[in-house]
Amino acid sequence: MDRAFELAELGRPKIRSNPAVGCVIIHNDTIIGEGYHKEFGGPHAEINAISSVKSGDLDKLKEATFYVTLEPCSFVGKTPSCANHLIETGVKHVVIGSLDPNPKVSGRGVGMMRARGIQVEVLHYAKTNANLNPGFYSAMLHSRPYVTLKWAQSKDGFIGQLGKGSVPISGPKSRYLTHAWRSEHHAILVGSNTILEDDPRLDVRLVKGESPQVIVLDRRGRLTGNEKVFTLGWEVWVFSHTEKEMKNHRWITVDSNKPLIPKVFATMIAHEMNTLFVEGGRLIHQAFLEGPMWWDELRYFTSKEMLGHGIDAPAIPADCTPYVKEDAGDDEMVILRSKQTWQNFISL
Repeated sequence: MDRAFELAELGRPKIRSNPAVGCVIIHNDTIIGEGYHKEFGGPHAEINAISSVKSGDLDKLKEATFYVTLEPCSFVGKTPSCANHLIETGVKHVVIGSLDPNPKVSGRGVGMMRARGIQVEVLHYAKTNANLNPGFYSAMLHSRPYVTLKWAQSKDGFIGQLGKGSVPISGPKSRYLTHAWRSEHHAILVGSNTILEDDPRLDVRLVKGESPQVIVLDRRGRLTGNEKVFTLGWEVWVFSHTEKEMKNHRWITVDSNKPLIPKVFATMIAHEMNTLFVEGGRLIHQAFLEGPMWWDELRYFTSKEMLGHGIDAPAIPADCTPYVKEDAGDDEMVILRSKQTWQNFISL
């Protein structure tokens, strides 16, 4: 199973809203096939593992044990049902890391296989699967993306200074990690204040990887379309309470008596995006932190520099679980997780 999870990790960059899944096929203590879900819309891990088996070993499949990190899918979507494929292959023994977190189908694949005489074991790897696929778990359990908030703060607790634009706070290692994190998320979100004050690009440059979908909250409709982020050749989504049109970009108007963030969540899920990276500013971070379970993870850097005055860093909520605390070059990196989110994930 550990090997199956190693394989699953390889598929993360290209599977979009699908879960990362790995599969290893064992016959008489020997691996005869292995595979993982390589790309969105492509064959799943079990199918790739069977396809990897050498022609001389195909007769061993019926006596082999399949180790699959997540319950095989039980429905036909972009690909056929993996549970049915295992049944048709004549498999006798399947070991599953954990059940599918989707309450509508959880246990269904296991039930289908057991009904056809397959011995199915379900292990307790829900936490491992949630760590590997937080966006998938959030979409299935909460119908919203997995939300990570990120900021950099000075030693004396400030994230910037009014009217001074982008104030360098964190060091090279922290900036490198920030770009790596951007590449791992489907979308990145900031508020209009950040666009007007800092004029950022919000793309991926310091590492190899795809840039996320840029989302801006512009409640009062202050953006003109001439800011840097609108000139880089990709569509920006702007959510606002004010009606406006912006050529080559998507302006999404939300009723003024409704918050913008739930509309962001719904739009992302509709476009099969399930991970959101929030880079600020302070008011945006506080809106997520104060919402009804609108965040899952906090990542912040603290530099050794003192600003003396400026914009206060967001307040850390009490319901956090420490996850990582280590040096990032000259800065300190802290990652905290929402207790409520992760209790829900690992209680499956």
